[in-house]
Amino acid sequence: QSTGINRSTSRCNHFLQTLFSFDVVKNNAYLLQIALLILFPNVLCTSDQAPEPAAGSTSIEVAALREQLREESLSLREEMYSLLGDNQSNLLLLQVIDLIKEVKEMQGLVKVQSEKIEGMESKLEEKIEEIESKLEEEFEKMDVKQSDSSEKMESKLVETFEDMESRIVDSIDVVETKINEHLGEVESKVTKVDSKIEAGRSELRLISQHKLTWQNSTYGEKLFSEYVVDGVYTASGDLWGVNPIQHAGAKQKDFILVIDLGGFFKIHTVKVWNRVDCCQSQSLGVFVYADEELLGGISDEKLIYDFRANDDVYARKIYLKQSIPNWMNLREVQVFGTGPYVEDEA
Repeated sequence: QSTGINRSTSRCNHFLQTLFSFDVVKNNAYLLQIALLILFPNVLCTSDQAPEPAAGSTSIEVAALREQLREESLSLREEMYSLLGDNQSNLLLLQVIDLIKEVKEMQGLVKVQSEKIEGMESKLEEKIEEIESKLEEEFEKMDVKQSDSSEKMESKLVETFEDMESRIVDSIDVVETKINEHLGEVESKVTKVDSKIEAGRSELRLISQHKLTWQNSTYGEKLFSEYVVDGVYTASGDLWGVNPIQHAGAKQKDFILVIDLGGFFKIHTVKVWNRVDCCQSQSLGVFVYADEELLGGISDEKLIYDFRANDDVYARKIYLKQSIPNWMNLREVQVFGTGPYVEDEA
C-alpha cells in the first residue's frame, strides 16, 4: 500500500507543478489541494509551489483525514463554488477538477474491464484445457479403434494369404500329378520313338543315294561326280543321256572321288558299278576307303565290285582314289550301312 501511495503522490505532485505554472491557479492553490484530497482521498499530494498548510496538519492520521474528507466532500464542494463566485479563473479551476474526476472514473471503469478481461481469459484458458483434454480422449479412442481395425485387417490378410497358399499348394499338387502322368505318357512315346529310331538305325540300308559328292576334275565338263549317287545304273550304254556316268577329267594318278554321307554311319558294304558300254579297264587301280579305313581295290575288269567292311567300321565319307596313271569312270557307287550314330557309340 505504501508503494501505491508513493506512486500516486508522485503523479499528483507532477500534476500540481504543471498546474501551478499558471497564475490563475497559484491564487487558489490551497483550494486545489482540498479538491484533490476530495477526488483522491487515498493519496496525499504536495507541491513546492503550493502554500504550506497550517501547523500540525501533517500529523493528522491518513485514515482519519480520508474519512473526514469523504463526509465533508459535498459540503466543501458547495463552499468552494460560493467562494469562487463568478471569477473566470475559478471556473477554469472547477473545470480542471471535473476533468480530474472524470479521469478517475474512467480509471475505475478500465480497472473493472481489466478484471472482466482477466476473468474471461481465465475462463478461456479453462475452456482450452477442457477442449485439449477432450481431444486427447478422442485421439486415444481413435488410436484404440485404429489399433483394433489394424488387427482385424491383419487377421483377415493372414487368413486370405493362408487360403491362397492352400489353394496354390493344391493347384501345384494337381498340376504336378498331371505333369507326372503326361511325363509317363511322353516317356512311353519317347521309348517307342527310340525303339523305332534304333530299329531304323540298325536296319541295313542304302545310305549314299543323293548325298553330296566331289571330284578333282571332270571330263568334258558334263560327266559330273553327282552321277555316281543319282540312283540310275541301268544296262544302257547311253552315258550322255539316260544312263550318265562319272568320268575323270584326265588320265592321272591321285585322282579322287569323294562321297559325303552326312553323318557318322557304320559301314557294311560299298558296291561299285562299272560302265557297260566299254572301257572297264579304265577303273583298274582304284582303291576304296571308309574315312581312313581301306576296304579294297579294283584289280580286274568287271561290271560290279562289292567291298565288304570289317566289323565296327564307322565313317563320315567314302573315298575312291586312283593309285596309277589311269582314268576313273563309274556308273554308280552305293554305300550300305546303319546309323547315324554319335561318335561315342562307335
